[in-house]
Amino acid sequence: MRRIRILLIGALVTAISGCQVKEESTQLTSTELQHLFSERTVESYNLVNGSSSFTYYKNDGKVLQKRYWEKRSGSWRITDNMICLQMEHKSESCRAVYLEGDRYYKYRTDDQGQPQKIIRYRQFLTGNRI
Repeated sequence: MRRIRILLIGALVTAISGCQVKEESTQLTSTELQHLFSERTVESYNLVNGSSSFTYYKNDGKVLQKRYWEKRSGSWRITDNMICLQMEHKSESCRAVYLEGDRYYKYRTDDQGQPQKIIRYRQFLTGNRI
């Protein structure tokens, strides 16, 4: 009886570990980024500090954002499969966006040169919703 129980537990552990599926992630291309962000209000959740923001990406390269209950503006562009943002009085930053399962994430490179998820995009709404 004890041997059967051990075999069943071993089979269960094997079955459970066999179910662990590593999520595939795919970096979005410049064309995909343009389609996803252009003329949309995007809700972003910052995975580092827990804040949310809403950003409207205009076709003309301008961007409007509401963050911490304040509005700010800047510019955006797509280059080399990355989205680049430059907000008021800040330098431009370009980041890769990946699709993981059914969620979109923006990454940056951390101090050790490793990719770090920083933003989860929650929704993409048509038009200016700010």
